[in-house]
Amino acid sequence: MDEFYNKHYIRLDTKNRIIKGFSDAFEEAKDGDICINEQGGRHFELNGVINPPLINDDGVYIYKYADSKVQERTEDEIQADIDALPAIVSAQEKTDMAIAELTTIVASLLQ
Repeated sequence: MDEFYNKHYIRLDTKNRIIKGFSDAFEEAKDGDICINEQGGRHFELNGVINPPLINDDGVYIYKYADSKVQERTEDEIQADIDALPAIVSAQEKTDMAIAELTTIVASLLQ
């Protein structure tokens, strides 16, 4: 009996960061997807890990595709992405800013 394999693919963003990994057992490849394993199992595998996380706790992609291979991104590359994340303003900070703005408006009306 012939052995059956699934192909494993990665999808990149415009900076060659790996944003998705999958096997053709569950999804069809699209134009631009890169096959990294033609004789894989049913589930996507990367570096011996089945369905590994592709982002860290900060929500930043941890792998890239360079020189025709999957590579871990450097700490500097990851930190640059973290530094580029927009600041998250909490509900309390929004409330404080609104109160400060209203206080300024009221003070100017009372003069």
